[in-house]
Amino acid sequence: MENWKLTYKVKCFNCGKEVDQIIEIFPNQAFITCSNCGAKRYYIIRRVGIEDEKIINEEREKEHKYEPWFLEKKAVCFNCKNEAIQDIVVTESKLIVRCRHCGFTRVYLFHILEL
Repeated sequence: MENWKLTYKVKCFNCGKEVDQIIEIFPNQAFITCSNCGAKRYYIIRRVGIEDEKIINEEREKEHKYEPWFLEKKAVCFNCKNEAIQDIVVTESKLIVRCRHCGFTRVYLFHILEL
């Protein structure tokens, strides 16, 4: 699996500025770093497997402390090897990556915060 690097412009939970948040996703961990203040959230992999689409929809319907991010990336799936849209969900407690083609899902849980 290739490592992914994305950006998402949103208000930082730490400095309050609307700036790019740099999202780096690796096979076993993920990081989100504010491009302004450098605050970094660490996520570590906790679950891997085939999940129904409802895992994404459940996050849309939940009440969250901070607004969740719903992103997409077209990439080759680690599981089915097809190029497909990968749904990426970021909340205050988890990061989810799910292939729309085969349902292969990686769930990362929040681990630590560095300010």
